[in-house]
Amino acid sequence: MNVPDKLRLSTYTSHHIESFLRNYELMVKSLPEVAEWWPGMDDFERQHARTAYFGEAWAPRRVLGALYRAGRLTAEQEAELAALDGELIQHLDEAHLCYGLNFQSVAQLFTWGTPLAQSDEIIRISIRPRTLNEIAPALAAIGETVPV
Repeated sequence: MNVPDKLRLSTYTSHHIESFLRNYELMVKSLPEVAEWWPGMDDFERQHARTAYFGEAWAPRRVLGALYRAGRLTAEQEAELAALDGELIQHLDEAHLCYGLNFQSVAQLFTWGTPLAQSDEIIRISIRPRTLNEIAPALAAIGETVPV
C-alpha cells in the first residue's frame, strides 16, 4: 500500500481509519505475547504471525501517518495513534525479534506522521546493544556536527 496523494486521501473514510487503527492496535498489543512464543514457533507459525499481525498493519500505518498530517483524524484517533506509536517504540526489542523492525524502521513513524512527535513525555526504549551497530554510523555523524 503506497502513501496516497492528497487527492486520494479523501477516499479514506472513518471506517478505513478505524480499521487501520484496529489492525495496528492488534500488532502492537500482541507484540509481548508473540515475542514470548517466538522461540518455540516453527517457520510456518512465524510466517503466519508476520502476515497476520505485521502484514495487515504496517502499510496502513503509513497511510494513517498521511491522514494525520492531512488533519483527517479525530482528536481521539490522534490520541490512540500516539499511544500505539509510543507502545511500539517501547517494545522495539520485540518488534525487532518478530517483525525485523529496527530503530530506523520505527523512526519512520516520525517521517510518515505521528502525533507522538508533539509529546514531551519520555519514552523508554528497550534495545539490545548489538542492534545499535545498525544505527551507530548515523548517530556518530550527528555527534560530529554537535559541538562538545
